[in-house]
Amino acid sequence: MIFGTDKQTKQDLNLFSKSKGDLSVFDFYNRTKTKGGLLKLENLMESPSCDLNEINQRIETIRFICDHQVKYNFDKDALDFIEHYLNQNTDILRSNLIDSSLTWVKNQIKPSNEYYIITRGVEYVKTYIQGLSVLVNGFNQADVPVFFTKLVQAVGEFEALPRIKKILNSKHDQFSTLELSHLDNLIRSNEKGRVLELLRLTYQLDAYMSVAETAGEKSLAFPEYIESEAPCLKIESFYHPFLEAPVANDIETGSHQNLCFVSGANMAGKSTFLKSIGLCLYLAHVGFPVPAKSMTCSVFKGLYSTINISDDIEKGHSHYYSEVKRVKDIALKIREYKKVFVIFDELFRGTNVKDAYDATLLVTSGFVKIKTSLFFISTHIVEVGHELEKLDGTCFKCFSSRLEEGKPKYDYKLEEGISAERLGLTIVENEKIMEIIEELVAESAAKVKVY
Repeated sequence: MIFGTDKQTKQDLNLFSKSKGDLSVFDFYNRTKTKGGLLKLENLMESPSCDLNEINQRIETIRFICDHQVKYNFDKDALDFIEHYLNQNTDILRSNLIDSSLTWVKNQIKPSNEYYIITRGVEYVKTYIQGLSVLVNGFNQADVPVFFTKLVQAVGEFEALPRIKKILNSKHDQFSTLELSHLDNLIRSNEKGRVLELLRLTYQLDAYMSVAETAGEKSLAFPEYIESEAPCLKIESFYHPFLEAPVANDIETGSHQNLCFVSGANMAGKSTFLKSIGLCLYLAHVGFPVPAKSMTCSVFKGLYSTINISDDIEKGHSHYYSEVKRVKDIALKIREYKKVFVIFDELFRGTNVKDAYDATLLVTSGFVKIKTSLFFISTHIVEVGHELEKLDGTCFKCFSSRLEEGKPKYDYKLEEGISAERLGLTIVENEKIMEIIEELVAESAAKVKVY
């Protein structure tokens, strides 16, 4: 089942790098050893689901790898060579003694690259299958997740082929000319699809093992899910993985609460908090372990955020109009998907305070009545929060701050309530902007006077 999200949300959550050197969630999980594994990991992260069965299958696979410390040596060069061998357009060797002998003699007289590729390709396939066989034979098939059941079955069926079985059991390192011809004919004429499927599963294993390695290294938590029509969320000690020394927070929405109003001074941690929650929710629907101590949530059908929105010069949209359009687009997505997780950071910051207040109150008062979706909304306009206190379904969280020797200090801990602290002017004053402006004024006045 398709999980609704969009480009804006993925950019807000920094799922993938927009340019070289950018931090990304993909890089956080990427420990893949192969090109195919990297592409599979990218595909997984691009494919959140609202199908609980599919989500659980992914989680069970990654948890199994962690719990059983599954190890496999991914020979990147060998796997690349096998793919090259399978996809080459040279003639398949004829599997009879006369033709195979003539081909061998011709190659002895004048070595060909095509014959070398076939020889090495078949040898790599043999080594590759032997390695997979060692891996799957170490499993208790009664306990393995669906993914490993498929892998065990695919390896077993290939091993059971009479000629393959004979070659795998052979103690010789090199093939006879007739054996080579038989195997090339078998692999590329009859069983190419089977080998490609094994490669696909191997790359998928590389992706899953990459996530499992990250989970073990970073002590990530496996999400748990509640099958409930009402939206719910509980995360303990969650944090943003990009931070070197993150401050962990807890969040829990009650069964009757579907809008969380977040307030706090500038730089107090609101945006990072919202990104962290959005990221945990997204990863939970990908079926990945999350940066938290524990997480429980209902299954949503979509996630949409507005954190780093800008104007659209090409379309002639101002920042404020872009915000209005975004709110409308998300409302339409809620109509389509019904059960959606929504994040707004600083609603309507692109207009004057009065209009921002009126528009924020109007929209949030409407959203809180949509009981099938869950909303996290931050704003500096705390007066909106006081009006929302009159409505059922809203919880209030804030980040506190304080002044020490004229400088703002933050602990980044989430608290109950509505923040009334305003430090924007203090931050401006501490940057000594006015001193620079006064110097420029004096300098300008002096030049004008001299002139």
